[in-house]
Amino acid sequence: MDRPEVTQTTQTEQEGRTTRIPIPEWTVEVVAGPDKGKKVKTQDGLVRVGSDSACDLVLTDATVSRRHLEVERTARGLMLRDTGSRNGTFLDGRQVVQAYLTSGDKVELGKTKLSVKVAPRPTEVDVAGAESFGALVGASEKMRWVFTELRRIAREDMSLLVEGETGTGKELAARAVHQHSARRHGPFKVVDCNLISEEKAERELFGGLRAGDGEDREARGVFEAARGGTLFMDEVGELPLPVQGKLLRVLETREVPSLDGQPVAVDVRVIASTHRNLEEDVRQGRFRADLYFRLAVARVRLPPLRTRRDDLPALAQALAQTLRASITLTPQTLALFEGYEWPGNVRELRNVLERGALMEETGNSSWLDFLAQPSRRAEGQPPTTQVATLVGTLPYHEAKDRVLADFERLYFAEVMKTVGFDMKAAEQRTGLSMQSLYRLLKKNGLRLKDLKNAEGLEK
Repeated sequence: MDRPEVTQTTQTEQEGRTTRIPIPEWTVEVVAGPDKGKKVKTQDGLVRVGSDSACDLVLTDATVSRRHLEVERTARGLMLRDTGSRNGTFLDGRQVVQAYLTSGDKVELGKTKLSVKVAPRPTEVDVAGAESFGALVGASEKMRWVFTELRRIAREDMSLLVEGETGTGKELAARAVHQHSARRHGPFKVVDCNLISEEKAERELFGGLRAGDGEDREARGVFEAARGGTLFMDEVGELPLPVQGKLLRVLETREVPSLDGQPVAVDVRVIASTHRNLEEDVRQGRFRADLYFRLAVARVRLPPLRTRRDDLPALAQALAQTLRASITLTPQTLALFEGYEWPGNVRELRNVLERGALMEETGNSSWLDFLAQPSRRAEGQPPTTQVATLVGTLPYHEAKDRVLADFERLYFAEVMKTVGFDMKAAEQRTGLSMQSLYRLLKKNGLRLKDLKNAEGLEK
């Protein structure tokens, strides 16, 4: 039976046009294989399929790659892309790298067969004409829908889970919600959950004793420091299970313990972010279901940059204005941007612009050559710089900048491999503090899980 047509109207605080757009619901379902019956039903613009926990449809099929394929909803229909799988993706018995799908098509990957279906009637939604929200920029329907949702959520003092790939701007979204909320005059505090160990969680989150001036003193935890404002928990899916339980108790009781035995009231709004599929982590026992539902009262997913290429010109111009050095963005440059996949999303775009501005200052003009023929690397694999190629195509200063730009990612990937992915050993080997080490790994898009998987494939 056809679903009834539904219209949702969202009011906005910003003047401008309002557009009604159809958002179809669609389903990717496993119809054969070890995970038969598993499915994802969504109105999002992208579904990622693979064995990695960050995928939207997570498969246990051992013949399926970690990030095997993705299906994107485009203006022309559903686009299927193989994202560098080992065993390939097949449509109607033919191996494909990229192809448009029609509703009901069957896709084969390893021992698994998927069915992709689109609901017959879309939901029509009114979205604001605003082309920015805080520091987020985008004129595409995808981003205008995100801005509309974030504006609505900002007015309500509820917990929010911001989902999206690394580099899509999850912290910027959280800051924008804070700036547009009733708590905007209060503090905005950030907790990097990658850095919170089970041993330090009690003190860092909820407060405790610390040494100073010859005696122990009570230190405020971040919940107290954020009182009256917003607490942003970045990559909350990385919290150890025991810490998840402590966090849940605080969110349920709205109190943190103190050394004098009198609990301290918690007055914060919690916004969490993750690149992971937390629903799958809940099913696998890696994340507490009760905590997930506490955090995901509202959910917003930020689309990857490769699915909203029409935003690139305005986004690049906006980012260029924030750089310390000027950069020239010609129509040819922007066209080159639109042909690149941007695996690091907006963060990678900013890094490219910063590098380009530096090169232009030295008089180099061919700084975008590396985008013209982008190589598809497996995630977690460091880049390699072919010096012979650079000698033949780039002048000295630009070649030097290219090598230096790749150095950090190559260095840290090799360090982690050498020390067996032991962070304490990496701290000693590099001479960096643990916090600096985590920051540089994150900056260069290096996640320990990806590096370990890549190492396992090489053996």
